Amino acid sequence: MNMPTPNIGVIAGTPNTGLENSAVMIRDVDPMLYFFELDKHPIASMVLSDGMNLQYRDGSVVPQITGKPLKKRARKNYKVEHLEDQVNLADYYKPTAAVTAAATSLTVSSTDDDHFRAGDVLLLTNASGQTERTIIASVAANTLNITDTDGGTRTAGIVMTTGDKFFRMENARAEDSTAPVIRTTKRAEIYNYLEIISETYGLTKTRRAVSDYNGDPYLLEKRKAFSRLMTQLEQMFWFGTRDVASSTSNPVYHSGGWKYWVETYSDVEIRDMAGFSLTKAELMSFLGSVARGGSTRKVLVGGMRGLTPIYNMGFEHVQVPSFKIGEFGVQIDRVRTANGIFDLVYEPLFDEIDVMSGSLCVVDFDKLQFNYLAGNGVNLDIHDETQLLADGALADKGQYVGQVGFTFETLKTMGWLKNIGA
Repeated sequence: MNMPTPNIGVIAGTPNTGLENSAVMIRDVDPMLYFFELDKHPIASMVLSDGMNLQYRDGSVVPQITGKPLKKRARKNYKVEHLEDQVNLADYYKPTAAVTAAATSLTVSSTDDDHFRAGDVLLLTNASGQTERTIIASVAANTLNITDTDGGTRTAGIVMTTGDKFFRMENARAEDSTAPVIRTTKRAEIYNYLEIISETYGLTKTRRAVSDYNGDPYLLEKRKAFSRLMTQLEQMFWFGTRDVASSTSNPVYHSGGWKYWVETYSDVEIRDMAGFSLTKAELMSFLGSVARGGSTRKVLVGGMRGLTPIYNMGFEHVQVPSFKIGEFGVQIDRVRTANGIFDLVYEPLFDEIDVMSGSLCVVDFDKLQFNYLAGNGVNLDIHDETQLLADGALADKGQYVGQVGFTFETLKTMGWLKNIGA
């Protein structure tokens, strides 16, 4: 019996240098993939790590949970409400017309004249640094009739423009006088919705059974889905708009985020630097204004166009990213002011979305809360769940899902410095 003759060729020189045997060579595939990039999702990282910061120990590739928790709360309704009040009617006022040295009245807006009453002492100021105390003799529509504090006619006071401020002081009463009328604040309802967000993943059973250099291919898909969910949550925090699409039988709820509330709120410090250079004095003025209330330890979040000027001003070095040091997955350095400390955090999302390019955003985590819907044995905090498929389906599917949202107890302790370098 004759044996088959192999197709043996002659190799001149070093054998097996070509591609003829490549099919039997062992492949060297690096299984490393990058997930949970905490430096790219600083806010979402705090939420999805149970409200804690992830920090790397020196010489370790495994993050350690440290730091102060982000407040987290289960809610009983998809509409989260609170009533907000404040002590004073306003922090300051501005006249709507210029004030001369001999003026006997101040004109104010129609929304502000109800704040005042006879006997209120006013502190007038101007850009020259001058101050003057006057007293309100009577209040009319849009008008505060004023005198010197001794009751005499005002003849040699300070001069004010519409850009200058005046402040309401105490109410001075005469001996044996009746009580002045009441001027106080009233509560307003503030509410936000909890939004249903999800990210699905899946594989056919055939693909799950095929060996993969990255290990379990189904776990790989889960990790990728989780990373996409982190991006969604980060974007929802910054750019979510409170709304509800109720024209269908199944409403779609939208949770308002930081930008929505900052622009909606009336007493937030927002400064537009378009066409202006950001000086150290302007930066400190902005931070000093925001830091007057709330936590003495706030977070200053920015893109590279916002953070770079801080480094150039000689503050502490800003380094991003660092895998060893720093909460939020980056090294956080600080700007110290007389009213508090600001931790610097790099937000890559700001460099990707033009409207936030050149922004520095102050976030006060003491006034911020992450909420999820839970009740009657059902918990809709962000979780992983398996999807039930039709009988006999040769596939496995799942999803990360939750009905969640953020609430801001107050926005007065936050602020936005935008269009830096524009």
